[in-house]
Amino acid sequence: MSKFNIGRVLVLVVLLTLTEILDQVLVGGALNLVSCTVRLATGILLSLFFTWLVGKMMLQKLYIFALVWLNLFVIRFLSNYIEGYFFTSIFMSFTDFIIGMSIALGISLIEGAFITFLIKIEAEESLSVSLKEYLSSRSHGSWIMRIAAGSGVYFPIYFFFGMLIFPFVAVYYSDPSLGLKVPGFEVIIPLEFFRGFLYVIALLPIIVSLKENGRTRFIALSLMLFIPGAFIPLIQQSTLPPEIVPFHLLEILADSLVYGFALSRILNKSEALN
Repeated sequence: MSKFNIGRVLVLVVLLTLTEILDQVLVGGALNLVSCTVRLATGILLSLFFTWLVGKMMLQKLYIFALVWLNLFVIRFLSNYIEGYFFTSIFMSFTDFIIGMSIALGISLIEGAFITFLIKIEAEESLSVSLKEYLSSRSHGSWIMRIAAGSGVYFPIYFFFGMLIFPFVAVYYSDPSLGLKVPGFEVIIPLEFFRGFLYVIALLPIIVSLKENGRTRFIALSLMLFIPGAFIPLIQQSTLPPEIVPFHLLEILADSLVYGFALSRILNKSEALN
């Protein structure tokens, strides 16, 4: 657990904001009042969210750093960049995608280090010991089925809420000049299953690290999926038509809440040992 310190949080906001501005420069974005304000908002949101989350995690500092970095990299960057590669023209080539991922790797490592260093952590538990204890509540076969279920359930949730907003955004995806596209189901289904698998791998250790009740786990997963995973990428993505951003925010908020709840139940350890 950690103790809340307003001074440390303010310093964290400054450092994360500067890192976000560095990211803006590295990806070739323009620096202006609007972009810097968005990056400041990002720094504030990440600082507040991770201060709360780390305060709930019962692990040693090194393991918390690993989990913060893993979730920033996978949920904020990797998952969104993979979808961006297939649904937009933001990456003109696979080389551009690799360059983007390399920058994301560096930014997530820097931000993970700042978050872990500035948030005071007092717990001393080992992630490997916590994982072993948590996973021992069910058989290997049960966990394989649950990981597969957690990966597979993402697509129907994603598809359902996507179809609800599609009538409002379809015209933008049918205009090639906007750089948006909708691939066929032969691409979407395996793509979203793979993104679901990434979420399971990144979020399962978060669940293990939270020793509180299922409600805390549900809130933590939903906020992780929505804040770093959706809200921040959408407000930073200046190439998207602004008219579709509110619809996608509502869509992904619903995705995050429903999928966060589903994962908090599917990946829960056996009630017999809970």
